[in-house]
Amino acid sequence: MITLENFNALAAATNEYSVSIYTPTYRVGNEKEDHIRFKNALKKAADKLGKRYGLSEKEAETFLKPAHELADNSEFWQQQSDGLAVFVGPDRFEYYTCPLDFNPLVYVSEEYYLRPLVALVGDQHRFHFLALSKGAVRLYTATEYSISSVDLKGLVPENMEAALMQDGADNHLSRAGGAEGGRGSNNQVFFGRGGDPSNDVEDVKAYLDRVDAGISDYLCDDKAPLVLGGVEELIPIYQEANTYAHLYTENFAHGNLEEDGPALIHEKAWTAIADHFDRQYDRDRKLYGDNVAAGEAGNDLQEIVPAAVNGRIAALWLDRKAYVYGEYTPDNNGITVLHDEDKNATELLNLAAVRAFQAGARVYNVDREMLPNDGSDANAIYRYAVDADTTNR
Repeated sequence: MITLENFNALAAATNEYSVSIYTPTYRVGNEKEDHIRFKNALKKAADKLGKRYGLSEKEAETFLKPAHELADNSEFWQQQSDGLAVFVGPDRFEYYTCPLDFNPLVYVSEEYYLRPLVALVGDQHRFHFLALSKGAVRLYTATEYSISSVDLKGLVPENMEAALMQDGADNHLSRAGGAEGGRGSNNQVFFGRGGDPSNDVEDVKAYLDRVDAGISDYLCDDKAPLVLGGVEELIPIYQEANTYAHLYTENFAHGNLEEDGPALIHEKAWTAIADHFDRQYDRDRKLYGDNVAAGEAGNDLQEIVPAAVNGRIAALWLDRKAYVYGEYTPDNNGITVLHDEDKNATELLNLAAVRAFQAGARVYNVDREMLPNDGSDANAIYRYAVDADTTNR
């Protein structure tokens, strides 16, 4: 899976020419079709390198050699997801299997084409998921498309028994401070209390107090929502113990999650939190409509691209199937629309997506009917007015 670090490195790279290839793939059962589709994309890339940059057939083949070697790797084609992204440069060859159904694209230009990947590396759908049980504690950081586990060693007790045994065989603990020893420790003190640790609600409270101390210390000033999962009896107790500012309380993942693998954990976690992000999207759509009359939102690409380049976009919608080729000119902060075969042409929606995303905007690369105003390829909410800064109109 591509990371934000990978994305930013690709975004910073410029070459005399480079190739970006996106192809949809099948998870299982269609290796031959995936292979043929990719081989055809390589032929198209070689043709574009010849037409746009004058490479001979042999030069293009040499440039694309790592991609051809990937195409001939039969084992690789048995391990696909929903889409494949491949990047070839003079000193770079990277590929990523991704859980996104990409529109087929072969892009040959000075820069890499990254718009389809914004959804995978952006923070707008990022959340944390805490899987709770008396037998285990697991924390994950996730998005709509990915999930990764967090190493909690030294932050929280391994399980309830460990929490209650931590200060001695006869201790039954209640919280009177912060996280346990190790990362994030603030010398928390615990006091004994009698009772059966397997059934005593007070012991469960003590256990979850200690879990919260470590989790809150780890998340600290993070602003992503924290979703809970576990058997129903544990959820309200943890909600009471919680000190993290962004606990999501409207839903949780039900049931004992101890035996669930990451894929199933991710499915349950996203089901619990998806409505939260849908509401954010709806709020942005409404905000777009509210701001159009004031000139603080619009769908004019002549304004949107310069605003994106200059970090002046708060939210950006793009038709994921649309492509607009042209040139951005810093001298006048304007754009000129060109043909896609022009050597100076860049895909302007890609430029807008990457620059807006890197400046902290929420970027929605979606089907056209999901745009607030579907009469244009792009819509944007501006951080402040841009008209005065665009001088080529």
